Amino acid sequence: MKKVYVFLAAGSLLAINSPAYAESGQIGLGIKAGTLGGGVEVSLDMNPYLEIRAGVNQISFDFDTTISDIDYNFAPDFSTSSLLLDLHPFANAFRFTLGAYLNNNEIDIDGTYRKDLLSPELARYADLIDQAHVVGLVEFDTFAPYLGIGWTSNHESMSRWGVNIDLGIMFQGSPRVTELHVEDPWGLGNHPVAEAFIEQERQEIEKEIDEYEYYPVVSLSLSYKF
Repeated sequence: MKKVYVFLAAGSLLAINSPAYAESGQIGLGIKAGTLGGGVEVSLDMNPYLEIRAGVNQISFDFDTTISDIDYNFAPDFSTSSLLLDLHPFANAFRFTLGAYLNNNEIDIDGTYRKDLLSPELARYADLIDQAHVVGLVEFDTFAPYLGIGWTSNHESMSRWGVNIDLGIMFQGSPRVTELHVEDPWGLGNHPVAEAFIEQERQEIEKEIDEYEYYPVVSLSLSYKF
């Protein structure tokens, strides 16, 4: 056990005393991929303890889920722009990161009633029922603060090429379901019964995806410093 403590203490001293070779005013350019999608990023080394980064990210995907007997297809279209401040407390590769994202993330919603749950009397009308869709949009806060940690491999060396790792959370606010309505060929979406159903569905959808309020940011990037 004493050896473990000695090793940790030595590692801490090494981190604190590591020489920083990053040049002030050095500009970096990187390409990255992660949970916010693919993107590009530029950086500016202010001094051995401080770096500023800005970038853009984009990703689109879809997934299926069932909420209150409705089969939904959710199609997230995430688009973000970031301004981040990297704090290197030991003037080496390790860093804390804080900043914010300009957040244009949204999710398209398209749902149809589960035909396998239809009663025998209604099963004969399955094709007609399948023509009625619950559609809408999920939106988030435009301003999304960010907090995380990371590693910039070439911050402490003379190497021009570097690998960057980011682990953090983007606080994009509670998801809001907007423009939710029933699309059908018979114009029944404005019926009071349909409107009451839509309000209930809106609440159920927001409850189902409330974990999107805290979006995990994990990314890996390759950068070059000029």
